[in-house]
Amino acid sequence: MKNLRSTYRFRFMLLLALCVILALGSFWLVQIMNKDTNELLPKPARVEPDYYVEHFNYVQMLPTGEPRYNISGDLLMHNPLDDSFDIQKPIVHSLDKEKPPTNLHADYGKVEDDNSKVHLYGNVNADRPKTTMVKNFHLTAEYLLLLPDDDVMQTDLPVEITLGQSVLNGTGMSFNNSTRILEMFSKVHGIFPPKPP
Repeated sequence: MKNLRSTYRFRFMLLLALCVILALGSFWLVQIMNKDTNELLPKPARVEPDYYVEHFNYVQMLPTGEPRYNISGDLLMHNPLDDSFDIQKPIVHSLDKEKPPTNLHADYGKVEDDNSKVHLYGNVNADRPKTTMVKNFHLTAEYLLLLPDDDVMQTDLPVEITLGQSVLNGTGMSFNNSTRILEMFSKVHGIFPPKPP
């Protein structure tokens, strides 16, 4: 009789354990079914800007700790998809004391490739004032690619350059501010006034 009671108890406990496991499994299944499907699916990559800064001023430093150049503007927006920056009314100032200072401004800019490429669009102007070593330099274009690490400006669009009293027009150019070498690629014509006696 005692064995029969313990057999019933064992069966009852086993049945009770199975019922508890089924109840917990049902509860878990209901919770999973009630979850929003969007939470379970992978989130798409964010395409809109994730932050913006108004009236900013970014300074790039040399390894010696001195300022190399700065970029300022009305609005900077970060694009997380390609880690680039869009800039409204960008202004770029070169601050390296070893090179002639150059100032650039445009309507719109885009910085990419870890700040190694600055694209300037719309009413692009570049100015380098006259110094004892170089003549004044002024450039106007609708697009300019600035490579600040190499101190190079490039464009494949029409450009007008004033160098001292000389004026050059052409399509496509590359200018190295460090070596002061200017290359123009096509449809080049210029006005070179005579040297004073």
